[in-house]
Amino acid sequence: MRKSRIYLLLAINTLVLYGLVLFLLRNGDLHQFIIIGITMALMMIAPNLVIRSALNSPNNEAEESTKALEATREELAKVKANLSSVTTLDELAGCYNEAHFLEVLMQHSAMSIRGTYVFTMTVLQVDQFSEIVDKHGLASGNEVLQLYTRIVKAALREVDITARLGADKFGLILSGASEDDGVMVINRISQLISQIKVAGDEEILITNSGGITSYHGTETPEQMVEHANTALDFAIEQGRDRVAGYNYVPPEEGQESDQGSDNEAEPGPGQDEEKT
Repeated sequence: MRKSRIYLLLAINTLVLYGLVLFLLRNGDLHQFIIIGITMALMMIAPNLVIRSALNSPNNEAEESTKALEATREELAKVKANLSSVTTLDELAGCYNEAHFLEVLMQHSAMSIRGTYVFTMTVLQVDQFSEIVDKHGLASGNEVLQLYTRIVKAALREVDITARLGADKFGLILSGASEDDGVMVINRISQLISQIKVAGDEEILITNSGGITSYHGTETPEQMVEHANTALDFAIEQGRDRVAGYNYVPPEEGQESDQGSDNEAEPGPGQDEEKT
């Protein structure tokens, strides 16, 4: 709209000036009129070009600035995504890391406190990891861990969480699952990983052991991991390739939950379940 007004004003001024010149040179010959006409046309076109260039220049600069801003935003988004991946993912295994696992565990605990939501937490260990590293090297051990992670993810739902908690340990958060559900999930994982074989002088078959615990409204995320590890240790002591649950004992009245280590009972034989 602004451009149209400027062009209209220039055209009117040019026509008025042309008419004035014609009036003054009304007795001139044809050549004079032609020269004057060409001159007046140039007088109208030249300012239009200059004005158009001047008007387009800010627009071009604005477009370039917009493009540069968009490019900057895209770069920042990539940097943010990369930083997020670095802070939440375990690069080797391709799943979440322990720090992010504890954060998610805190969120699930909060949801459980607010309503009827339940979940189960499990710590799994690849039983033969140390043996594979000793006989075939760390590279082979890492390959087994990567394959193991893919199998675990395939056995879980999208709402479940997988994280690497140690060299050969993985944590699972099973949303809406009971401990019995957790045992079935680990059994399913065990059946899948039984197909993994590490070739060599002596073929190594892969198994895993698991420790399970539920949230009872008082444990911190760190305590839940500790409880699951206690159950896992019991499963390993019983011969590995099996699952054990943690026998939770609530803290005594008036006792802080984070001081309840004396109330933590070791899993008994009745809590050990061999995988089928």
